[in-house]
Amino acid sequence: MMKVLDAAQSRQLEERAVQAGLRLLDLMENAGAAAVRFLRKKYDLNQKRCVVLCGKGNNGGDGFVAARRLEECGAKVIVVLMEGEPATDNARHMYSLLGGTGVKVIRYEDNAPYVPQMLESSDFILDGVYGAGFHGSAPLFMEPVFQAASQSRGVTLALDIPSGANCTTGAVEGPCVMADYTVSFSTLKNGHLLQPAKGCCGQVVVVPIGIDTALISSQESSLEVPGQETALAALKPRNPESNKGDYGRLLCLCGSEGMTGAASMSVRAALRSGAGLVNAVLPRELYPLVAAHAQEAVYTLLDFNASGGLTSEAQGRLAQALAKSDALLLGCGLGTGKTAAELLRQCLLGAEKPIVLDADGINLAARNIDILKTVKAPMVLTPHPGEMARLTGRTVAEIQLHRLETARAFAREYGVVLVLKGAGTIVASPSGRAWVNITGNPGMAKGGSGDVLAGILASLLAQGCSPEEAAAAAVWLHGTAGDRCAQRLSQTAMLPTDMIEELPGLFSELGR
Repeated sequence: MMKVLDAAQSRQLEERAVQAGLRLLDLMENAGAAAVRFLRKKYDLNQKRCVVLCGKGNNGGDGFVAARRLEECGAKVIVVLMEGEPATDNARHMYSLLGGTGVKVIRYEDNAPYVPQMLESSDFILDGVYGAGFHGSAPLFMEPVFQAASQSRGVTLALDIPSGANCTTGAVEGPCVMADYTVSFSTLKNGHLLQPAKGCCGQVVVVPIGIDTALISSQESSLEVPGQETALAALKPRNPESNKGDYGRLLCLCGSEGMTGAASMSVRAALRSGAGLVNAVLPRELYPLVAAHAQEAVYTLLDFNASGGLTSEAQGRLAQALAKSDALLLGCGLGTGKTAAELLRQCLLGAEKPIVLDADGINLAARNIDILKTVKAPMVLTPHPGEMARLTGRTVAEIQLHRLETARAFAREYGVVLVLKGAGTIVASPSGRAWVNITGNPGMAKGGSGDVLAGILASLLAQGCSPEEAAAAAVWLHGTAGDRCAQRLSQTAMLPTDMIEELPGLFSELGR
């Protein structure tokens, strides 16, 4: 699992490195050198025109080092002081070392009309204006420079994070550099993974700058990235003497007229993800349609009286199924009518085992949000941005602008694990721990994809995973299956059902 730090944690890591015997000056030298080393591996720098944009803080100091190292590689280097002379001791020292080199230094305020033209014709542009500590909005006078750097025919590389992007929140509130590459020092940062900053980073490469790996591993972080090891931790070894009861009984209350596909996809995904027994609870008339696609499941069939409520026999069957279950999946294609609302209420209030609330289950809960605080069982909610907007009363645009903060706040307030779906799906737990998933692709933006995720997640819950462990593993498995589908079938043609068929090969590899 990759370490991801916010601005304060990045600063804390540097302070701990200094306490362990490193000098900040050495870290700055190593950072600038690592950025140039990355470029040298990919490009010939000899006689290339390079412009290094430097701010007055330590990110500018990294830029001064990079400028000196570029010149040593034979490049023709110009440093642009975007805000005048450096203001920190370490940056001033690195600036002074340019005096004995062929690096040309100019002040932006004296050359404002010419700098954008210079950037447009450069081979390489290094952005060292603002670093991880930046917040707020970059001054508007920088907009033509940032725009020229972003649109240049040359390669634009950001040092640590593109200038104008917030390292902690991922916000971009004003002008921002659009980089081809971002070289991040020591670890990933929140802003590399959270939109809209993520969209400004280009390809992100993490480079070491001399901080001991043990120090990095022990550093408190605000975000984690689930990976193969996350999925491996969620998959329990199978005992040769075991039976289906040892791998969990999952109850799925899903499907309604016109939405049988949601039920069958979620059930099939749960079956493919290892649950010992999957019990699909359906209106009787839907049974042939769902069972044709999910023969391995068992079915609890519901009958309704003239007023739309469950018959007494059906109520008994449902209560018995709930009592035998190790986890519940509620909502995929359930509908939002009166009958569905009453069914959901009964299951939520009667459940004692972990619950995944998805799709229509979320939409129904949004009508009476306080019901979430009355549920005794652990819960995982899996909203897309539209459903999250209904849960919170905010707009989709507001949700997307503050994805991490929104997910964390909701998880904390309602005591649930929150899976906020979308590009860079976020998992947030009530404790404040959070993950951002980097697998997946736009080909997964199709109806039914969420049903597959819900089935995988609920299956892992039924097998005994904790809600946060199941959620982090499920989003990685779901995204990885989607990436394999895209590679095999294209993002255009792939379907959610194809993702289910990728799971056997994926689990087989994990098993090896």
